[in-house]
Amino acid sequence: MRNRILRQRYLWKDANGKIIETVDQMFHRVAQHVASAELKYGASDTNVKEWADVFYNLMKNNKFLPNSPTLMNACRKNGMLSACFVLPVEDSVEDIFESIKQTALIQKAGGGTGFSFDRLRPTGDVVRSSGGKTSGPISFWRVFAQTTEAIQQGAFRRGANTGMMSIDYPDILKFINAKQDVGALTNFNISVKIPDAFMKTLLEKPNTPHLVVNLRTKKRYAIPHSAKSFTYTIDELIPEKQRIIGCYTIGEIWALIVRNAWATGEPGLCFIDRINESNPTPHVGCIEATNPCGEQPLLPYESCTLGSINITKFISRNRTDLNWEDLADAVRLGVRFLDNVIDVNHYPVPEIEKITLGNRKIGLGITGFADALVLLGIRYASEEAAEFAGKLASFIQEHAHQESEELAKEKDYFPNWKGSIWETEYHRPIRNAAVTTIAPTGTISIIAGCTGGIEPIFSLFPKRRALEGEEFRHLHPLIERLGREQGRLSAEACKQLSAGIPPHTIPEISPKLTNVLVTAHEVPLEWHVKIQATFQKYTDNAVSKTVNLPANATVEDVDKVYQLAYKRDCKGITVYRDGCRENQVITAAHKTPQPNTDMLSPRPRPHKTVGQTIKSRTGCGTLFISVNKDENGLCEVFANLGKAGGCPSQSEATCRVVSAALRCGVDPKVIIEQLKNIRCLSTIARRKDNKDIDVLSCPDAIARAIEEALGENCESARISPVNRCPDCSRPLRREAGCDVCDECGFSKCS
Repeated sequence: MRNRILRQRYLWKDANGKIIETVDQMFHRVAQHVASAELKYGASDTNVKEWADVFYNLMKNNKFLPNSPTLMNACRKNGMLSACFVLPVEDSVEDIFESIKQTALIQKAGGGTGFSFDRLRPTGDVVRSSGGKTSGPISFWRVFAQTTEAIQQGAFRRGANTGMMSIDYPDILKFINAKQDVGALTNFNISVKIPDAFMKTLLEKPNTPHLVVNLRTKKRYAIPHSAKSFTYTIDELIPEKQRIIGCYTIGEIWALIVRNAWATGEPGLCFIDRINESNPTPHVGCIEATNPCGEQPLLPYESCTLGSINITKFISRNRTDLNWEDLADAVRLGVRFLDNVIDVNHYPVPEIEKITLGNRKIGLGITGFADALVLLGIRYASEEAAEFAGKLASFIQEHAHQESEELAKEKDYFPNWKGSIWETEYHRPIRNAAVTTIAPTGTISIIAGCTGGIEPIFSLFPKRRALEGEEFRHLHPLIERLGREQGRLSAEACKQLSAGIPPHTIPEISPKLTNVLVTAHEVPLEWHVKIQATFQKYTDNAVSKTVNLPANATVEDVDKVYQLAYKRDCKGITVYRDGCRENQVITAAHKTPQPNTDMLSPRPRPHKTVGQTIKSRTGCGTLFISVNKDENGLCEVFANLGKAGGCPSQSEATCRVVSAALRCGVDPKVIIEQLKNIRCLSTIARRKDNKDIDVLSCPDAIARAIEEALGENCESARISPVNRCPDCSRPLRREAGCDVCDECGFSKCS
């Protein structure tokens, strides 16, 4: 897997696509380029070579790796090495499309972008230049998404975005509900920005009417329950001065967020006041958004370069502790490496270069935390794990700040230091306005051979896909290693693990080991949040982590996660309930259900359709199924039993519903998935004596007929398009606020 990813995405290729460097040469290329920054500060060629050797060994030994753009683009002409960007979206057509152009330039080179859409006028507000009405931020948001879709095909890696909107923005209902269509805006994560005032009112007086504000006029409004979720305009809102009845309360808005997060994994939350309380340069500007996975709050136009230390490489030989001295050395080198990247980086937009050089933010984090816990014999969901997390994070924070302070003595402090919190609060000259971050590591963790970021182990026996398409399962590398050390795991033990049998029920696996083999869905939600909060306490920027919940998690569980994140001083939070994006239907969340006037209606049936009739033997007799098409695709299904008996009314009802769904635009694959393999006792019984019966029921026969009419390559619709890997089409999972693929190593955000 590691070598495959390196060959596919990182190693340089010639014009014909032939790989022209080895992994070793890649590390040399990156190390030499990053070390060359020392020349700017008076280093000799010999000094530069010495630093290049140090950086090379750090990466080669998998102790530290920078973010993907640095590995991909170092030494390229105009090579952009940063991964994280935030772009402003100003309230004019000219500024909007300038931001779209800048997005294309960033994503072409492999960067991810974050946006806040609060500055745009809400839907239905006046356009001063024409006297017309604005279409609102969601319509422009879609243009950003389409730009990413278009540019990613030729990029070094696929673009990722995050869109943010304040809870008190007039179009907030549209934003919260935007991911109900799981096939829309697939290259965007979304988060709602929530201030402290909202949370305090939610906890104390949740029935308070929720007021939104038009930033252009400063007028405040309530949102009536009668507002259509996807089409309402500001003219339909109730001015604050009028009598407010039948409108959304703060509790109802919160419930809508929680319900959507339970159903689709989004929106996440961004506690924006908390982020700006730790903004190191408030005199330069206010933070409005983060990068795509939420770990890097940035000012408009600001960028940041990330790198991660692999904690598993610092476990002592007797596995009782870390080698703290070696870890301190790696931290210091990691800070210097990332600070050098700022100087050798190419910036696609002048505004980005100006503010990035002004603040010199870097993001040093970790990977392999869960693996380190296992090696140390610590259970992820335990007080011991939380204590270790706090000790580790504070140690890295302390030594990272010390190194940044030493670099300030050697190379000067960051230009915007005067007026920053480092001058006014800490009275400490420092090289970088922010130093530490906990980022998702995606493919970087695969290269390093460890778990990602601070996430727990996701699976003990993940499934992979070979280059030729063959699927196979293999033990998590750490389990395989520990199994070898304790005596080879038998084929039977591996078979049991692959079948999902818990390790503690397998006699061959020692109780000492099974106690610490905790996977993501086995970690209680409180511990997911507690570990994140512990790292946040000792992190300059923010922490990217996903609270992965089992499929049977409730809406109340998500509510608890979100409230705990606020109470424990996290800067943001995301959840993902297993399987939640599988054709999810979402219902309204406010207490008094209103008629849904946004429902789809079937397109009219044309005068003439064409199709085919398929004969199928069932337990009730011969079923003739006609599947017809119009110019837009499949549009209707009829079924008729060739002889009396059976349940013709049930088949007719099924076909009527299927026909209506097809003409409403429902993907036929979804219908197939719902009907296929439904079993009928009559058909199952008769199959034993009648080999001509090759279906399980009438609904199963209808599904197979639709599948045949649809043509070849009809894949299961169990996972919606938003949850499939763009490289291998296999299911994605959510980790650290990012979509990742266990089968080919794709990561949208690494």
